[in-house]
Amino acid sequence: MTEDNVVLREPTPEDGARLHQLVRECPPLDENSLYCNLLQCSHFSRTCCVAELDGRMVGYVTGYLHPKEEGVYFLWQVGVHEDAAGHGLGKRMIKEILARDSCRGVHTLHTTITPSNEPSRGLFASFARSEGAEMTEEPFFTEKHFAGTGKEPENLFRIRPLSTPAK
Repeated sequence: MTEDNVVLREPTPEDGARLHQLVRECPPLDENSLYCNLLQCSHFSRTCCVAELDGRMVGYVTGYLHPKEEGVYFLWQVGVHEDAAGHGLGKRMIKEILARDSCRGVHTLHTTITPSNEPSRGLFASFARSEGAEMTEEPFFTEKHFAGTGKEPENLFRIRPLSTPAK
């Protein structure tokens, strides 16, 4: 797999079911409903990305512009199939989204990560370094918020200031 043979693009509603299936193939990611994935691929397509290799979806990033904090992009989820892992695809998709006109003025990236998700922690630390940005972490959703489901807490990561310019 090379950078040249992976296509990055905005998702369409037709991608919703494929994105939903890809999440299932990328443990330990939380599965959202298919309906949620359809909304991400339609209402939020300008701030999401899918990666295809030979017509097969091998990665995605979902996120949105924070409705209460101007200049903040909230990255909901990033997933890369094991067949495409280890090639910087996650970071490449994030940068592609942030370079879009729809993200003009974004200066901060927020995301949440569980304490045990070392691959995501590594991805975002690498992304912050590549941006020359500071990354901070603080509690966000505690186990109490997850109402006894056994789900790990989600800590909020802030990466700022971003250097990826919008096109």
